[in-house]
Amino acid sequence: MEDFQTNSPVVIQDNSDELEIDWLGIFSRLLKHWKQIFLISFIFGVIGIVSALTMTRQYNVTMTLAPEVTNRANNNLSSITSMLGLNGVSLNPGTDAMSITLFPEICQSTPFLAALLDVPLTSYVSEKQQEEGVKPMHTTVYKHFSGEDTGKKGLSKWLSSLKKEKDEKPYTGVVDATELPRKQANVVKALGKSISANVDKKSGITTISLTMDDRMMAKQLADTVCTRLQEYVTEYRTKKAEADYEYYVALAKEAREIQIKAQAAYARSVDYDRSVILQSKNSEKERLRADANLASDIYSQMAQQRELARAKIQEEKPVYAVVQPATLPQQPINSRAKRVLIWGFVGLFLSLAWYGFGEEFYKKIRADVKEKMDEE
Repeated sequence: MEDFQTNSPVVIQDNSDELEIDWLGIFSRLLKHWKQIFLISFIFGVIGIVSALTMTRQYNVTMTLAPEVTNRANNNLSSITSMLGLNGVSLNPGTDAMSITLFPEICQSTPFLAALLDVPLTSYVSEKQQEEGVKPMHTTVYKHFSGEDTGKKGLSKWLSSLKKEKDEKPYTGVVDATELPRKQANVVKALGKSISANVDKKSGITTISLTMDDRMMAKQLADTVCTRLQEYVTEYRTKKAEADYEYYVALAKEAREIQIKAQAAYARSVDYDRSVILQSKNSEKERLRADANLASDIYSQMAQQRELARAKIQEEKPVYAVVQPATLPQQPINSRAKRVLIWGFVGLFLSLAWYGFGEEFYKKIRADVKEKMDEE
């Protein structure tokens, strides 16, 4: 009993070293300074409340896309070749450089993000606010991410004026993705941070996530990003097919003109040389007829290639099923209560650590340093 009252240390063996922790002494020091601990925790809690009230609420919208089924497209194209009498023609697309695994990189690319700067956005207005006469704010992606739609006042306005370059050109809607001014580059960078894409390599499921400080804007921009991504991939996939189609259209048109001229020449030869029995005239008629038949065959082949190229454009267009569309988020992802609790816990932890260990350790270090200085 006497040993307990003298606050004997608790000894914990750790291999050959002895770690002594005076738990009773720590507990008594915490009880002695409970008012200070409560005060520090309260101060940090107040800071957490102020931080929670002034923080920007963030809303997240997630969309899920399922990729196309390539076998169905190949079967459709095979049926078209069969109807045209081209069963032996292979139309496999081969290796495609635009893999679905590149979708995250596409969403973060500067040209893709810069093309989103002029997208119109509308702020969220609740039913209660509508009854009070509050109207939604109409803005664009560039104005919102640059802060022009809300405006800056006081210190923020002064700081932004210091950062602004004198020779920087104002935004006019025309964007050169290869040479962005500093302000536009910062907007593109902030926009890229708010957009993320994830692709499951096994199933091909693509998840697009977007985070903004307005729930309606987040939904609108998520829809636009999804649509622009599909258009971006479609344009890439169909670019060569459309070039091939235009090429065969030109060839078919040229073949058709040659066919018309050859048939007209053969018809004139037949009309004007009916009573002529000379072998030279007959040979010329046979040649004209052969030219007309050859022109007809060439035009028929070019027309078939033209129709195949037209079908190839449709076959190359990727089809995505929207499994999870963009919905209006109801709750923000950053909780104010959670922030207050975190700040309060930090204050409690720091105060417990200081009065439990830190103060005694600081006094000991200070005494050792003073003792050494006295000895010297």
